[in-house]
Amino acid sequence: MHPDEPNDFVDCLDCGATIVPSLDRAFALSNEAFLCFECAARRGGAYDVETDRWTKPPNVADEPDERRPHT
Repeated sequence: MHPDEPNDFVDCLDCGATIVPSLDRAFALSNEAFLCFECAARRGGAYDVETDRWTKPPNVADEPDERRPHT
């Protein structure tokens, strides 16, 4: 791998597509869990290109909340 290439590849939780969170317009559920742009938009998320941020988060109610202790 070239030194300038990103190496922080992750898979979208929904579709499994490989994404680079630092480059792609992915939605972060945690530091390790992401939705790709298409899946986040399909779940109702809205991304504002001008401000470069998600203005409406996608519905992730069916995803585990990583802040809760696992039982």
